[in-house]
Amino acid sequence: MKQKTLFIAFSTQKGGVGKSTFTILAASFLHYLKGLNVVVVDCDYPQCNVHDMHKREIRQLETNLHYQSKAISLFESLGKQTYPIVCAKPETAISRAKEFLSKEPAGYDVVFF
Repeated sequence: MKQKTLFIAFSTQKGGVGKSTFTILAASFLHYLKGLNVVVVDCDYPQCNVHDMHKREIRQLETNLHYQSKAISLFESLGKQTYPIVCAKPETAISRAKEFLSKEPAGYDVVFF
C-alpha cells in the first residue's frame, strides 16, 4: 500500500532567512540521494524566484551544448531527472499542489512549500 504524500512547509514572514535555500536543499537531498519523488510548490508569489531560476536553468540547457552534456551525465549518474517546481499564490498553494498531483501519473512522496 502506498503511503500518503507528505506535505512540508518552511515558512516565516521574515525575508532573507533561507526558506528557499533550505527548501531546495531538503528537496534535492530527498529526491536525488534518498530516491523519493519530490515536487516543490514555490509560494513566494509574485516573484517565485525558485520557479524562475529553474526556468532559466532549462533555457540555459536548451541553448548550451556543454551544459547539456554535463546535465545528461549528472542525471544518468543519479538515475533521476530533476523534480518539478510549481509556482502558486500562498492562499492557493495546497489546492494547486493537489491539482498537480492529480494530473501526474507518477506518485509523489513529498511536496515542499
